[in-house]
Amino acid sequence: MLNFPGVSLLMRRRVLLRFNSRSIFTIVVMMLMLRLTQCLLYAENSDSLSSQEVSSEIFRQRKKHIQTVCEKYRREFFRPEHFALFRSEYKQLPSLQMHFNWKGNQYLFLKAYKCGSNALSIFFDELNLKNEETFSEASAAPAKKMIIIMVRHPLERLLSAYRYLIEGEGWRDFVTSNELRSGVEEYLNSNSISWTTFVDHIVLKNSFNSEFKVDVNVTYAGFNQIIFEPILLTHWAPYWFTHPLCSEEYNPDIIIKMDTIGMDYKELKMELDTPDDTTLKRFVTVGRKYKSSVHSSKISKEYFSELSKQQVMDLYVMYKLDHILFDYTPDLYLQYAASKPEEP
Repeated sequence: MLNFPGVSLLMRRRVLLRFNSRSIFTIVVMMLMLRLTQCLLYAENSDSLSSQEVSSEIFRQRKKHIQTVCEKYRREFFRPEHFALFRSEYKQLPSLQMHFNWKGNQYLFLKAYKCGSNALSIFFDELNLKNEETFSEASAAPAKKMIIIMVRHPLERLLSAYRYLIEGEGWRDFVTSNELRSGVEEYLNSNSISWTTFVDHIVLKNSFNSEFKVDVNVTYAGFNQIIFEPILLTHWAPYWFTHPLCSEEYNPDIIIKMDTIGMDYKELKMELDTPDDTTLKRFVTVGRKYKSSVHSSKISKEYFSELSKQQVMDLYVMYKLDHILFDYTPDLYLQYAASKPEEP
């Protein structure tokens, strides 16, 4: 049999190509199997969400709603939201949670920036509640463990974050390094961050994260080794990205909404059985540049009328799961934007 070097080389290349193709296929299958195994573990760990019963009908309805949404996403393993909602190895920033004991029960308060969490934290402080790092190991099992979260409309929250961080220069509250502060100030000043610029470039295109890298550790609220950039971005990060709300450890039992805070506060007082004279004080967070007591809900139309419908829809897509989890719609904000002509 004749042996042609060219043919042998061709055959070797074909074998190598076949081997590489099989190897790539095998690697892909293994990665998919690994991902599937992880997702099954997440789902298994979350099969029985918190079964703690609340007395308030309002809170029961909201809890039932979010658990229904979680059931929808439970088996959709390959959606990016699934990992965020069910991830079990989640590590929170210390400033975003508060564990406390009250009347034989244990509670976890999940905080989200620009959702009234400061007012609720002050309310808990006035009850002399000690902030624990985690659920305490008591000698006697608590009667129940309950998880509390306070939210507001995602788009109103976004506006509040802009007014505080950018217009009011609230970003300065999170920076202790003069060198870092000057760098951020230069970036924000040179880019002239209007409301529309904030929406288009910082929120939708994530330009702050991609163009302005911060490698310096700073001190925030007494916690060391908190990176400035994540703290800042968390102010407008979706709820579902900040907390794994469908995991057993973080699935909320009590959902308080800022837009119905008067009614919800009464329900919370009854749920916790707090003294009659306890009150929820309004806490206005303002930046360093100016002080304004006008609530963002009162001037949402002014800001969102500067956006096109497409911009509002893009924001809705980004925060869609937040809308679904907490039963909000973007309709009002689309109405505000209706008068602005679409850009060609």
